[in-house]
Amino acid sequence: MQQLSLSAPTGQRPARIALGIAGIVALALVLGWFLLQLEPAAPRKAAPLETPSAANGLHDAVHFDTTYEVVPVADGEPLNVKGFAHGHAFTYSDDEWAEVACQLSKERVREITEAPDWRFELDDIDILPGAVHIVSEEAFEEWYPGYDDATAYDPSYAAEDVRIVLVDVSISNHGDTAADARYLYLTSAKFKAPAQGGPAIVYPADAALQAIYGVPDDKAPFKTLPEGWDAIEPGESRTLTLPFIVYRNELVGRDAIDRLSAADFELLTYRCDPLTVYTMPLRQKSPHAAARFTRPIMG
Repeated sequence: MQQLSLSAPTGQRPARIALGIAGIVALALVLGWFLLQLEPAAPRKAAPLETPSAANGLHDAVHFDTTYEVVPVADGEPLNVKGFAHGHAFTYSDDEWAEVACQLSKERVREITEAPDWRFELDDIDILPGAVHIVSEEAFEEWYPGYDDATAYDPSYAAEDVRIVLVDVSISNHGDTAADARYLYLTSAKFKAPAQGGPAIVYPADAALQAIYGVPDDKAPFKTLPEGWDAIEPGESRTLTLPFIVYRNELVGRDAIDRLSAADFELLTYRCDPLTVYTMPLRQKSPHAAARFTRPIMG
């Protein structure tokens, strides 16, 4: 009787050996992948986030070259701005306006250049900065809850990367028409220099102004500034609180924001003809003003 052989035919043995080796290799790869998944992942570093920037150059507000003058105002002395020239005419150089005007009709050029805001002079107004206090956004929001409504977005910066500089400014109107708080900016030697040259400036923050002086608006989810919110009538004097937002990356030195004081800042205004910048030193915060914030004052 023929016996049944348990061994494979000679021609099939190499193929089966190769299949077996391939199976073992595949199993090893699967086990290796599985073990890698069990290894604790290396901690990821948080992506660095640049804080927003509120600083601009004065170049963005008015055309100028390097021939402007800076006039420091003595501490405690009001600045009278009577006759200071302003207007859209000063946002162009002569060459820039000539290029724009040649693309417009003569009638349109006349309409623009004869409009009241093309060139005008400020009235007899005194400006005097007073108390200053530097607070965190949380402290500001505690006193002005509407600030959170006016900034209803998720910021990409940490609370320690921003300060609000509140400057009380007394404005006295000795003229014949209503005045307002235009052309007042925050500047500092600690701000990074603008690429276009000239002083770096920060405008009053709209959202913070809305929180301070805004009124409820049925058409908006937050308070809005009413017309004439900053009006100073003839013969009237008012003290307005102007809020300026300063971010960490606007300052020279990564830790500069942690050591800010009122003495680091100045209130800035300017006249356009001739272009002259006026800087007014700021005082330390008033203890009475600071007392209204229960959260820590930052500087």
